[in-house]
Amino acid sequence: MKPTLLLLLGIFSISLFAQTTNIPDQGFEQALIDLGIDSDQTINGQVLTIDVASVTSLDLSVIPGTGDVYNIDGIEDFVSLKILNLSDAGLMYYNTPLDLSSLTVLEEFYFEGQGDMITNNVSEVILNNNPYFSLISAVDNYPLNKVSLQGGDVSITDLDLYLGYYDNYSADDYTHYVCVEVTNASQAENQQSNYSNWQVDGYVNYSENCNLSMASTNKIYFQLYPNPTIGQFQLKTQEEIKSLRVYSLSGKEVLTYKDQKTYDVSQLPAGIYFVQVTSNIGESVQRIIKQ
Repeated sequence: MKPTLLLLLGIFSISLFAQTTNIPDQGFEQALIDLGIDSDQTINGQVLTIDVASVTSLDLSVIPGTGDVYNIDGIEDFVSLKILNLSDAGLMYYNTPLDLSSLTVLEEFYFEGQGDMITNNVSEVILNNNPYFSLISAVDNYPLNKVSLQGGDVSITDLDLYLGYYDNYSADDYTHYVCVEVTNASQAENQQSNYSNWQVDGYVNYSENCNLSMASTNKIYFQLYPNPTIGQFQLKTQEEIKSLRVYSLSGKEVLTYKDQKTYDVSQLPAGIYFVQVTSNIGESVQRIIKQ
C-alpha cells in the first residue's frame, strides 16, 4: 500500500511540474524572468505553472522596463498571490476589464498612476471574488472609472480604499471620481454593516450598477473626425468642452487645447494617440490615428 501511495504522489508531482501557463505578452514574461519567477529564463510564451502557483507577492512597478507590460494574461494561475502591484506597469485593456477575480486570496492591490500621465490604460478592474482585501490603492490613475467589489465585498470588514484623482495644477481644475460597485450602495455610503470600518481617501461613488451610474454622471460622448487624420481633426459632441488633451501611446501628454473648432496635430509623428476630452459633467478618452 505504501509504495502505491508514493507512486501516486510522484505521478501527481510530475504532472504538476509539467503543466504550463500561457503568458502571451512578452513584456509580462520578461518581467517574470527579471523577478526570478520564470525558471526557464526564456521568452517562449509560457511559464511552468509550478513556478507561479506559490508566488505570494508580485510587484511589476519595480522591474526594468516598467511600462512595457501590456497585459497580464496568465495571472489567474498565481493562486497564492496576496500582494499585487501593477502601478505604472503600462497595461492596455481598451475594451475589456482587467479581471482579477480569480485571485481569491488577494489582500493588497496597488494600481497607482501619475495623474495626467496615462501609465495604465484600464477603465475597469473586477475584484468581486476577493473577500480578504485590506487595501486597494489606485490614486492618480486617470483612465480608471470603475472598480467592482460586488459579491466579495460582503465579507470585507476592514478595507483602506484610495481612489480617484484631483487635478489642481492646471487652469481647468477637475475631480475624477471612481465608481465602486458594491452589493449594498446605501450601506456603503453610510458606512453601515460590514462597511462600517472601511476607510476611504479620495473620490469615490458607490453604486450597485456602475454602468448606469457612469453613463449618467461620469461619461461624455464625442466623435473625432476625420479619424485617421493627416493633420487636423474636429470634435462632435453635445457637451460644453473644458479641455482636450492629446497623449502619446506611452501616456505622455503632447498637446493641450481649450474648446475650439479645429485641433491641429500636424506637428506630431505618425502613430496612435489618445484624446482625452473633459466637460463640466465628466470625461472620456478615445484613440486617434495620425497618418
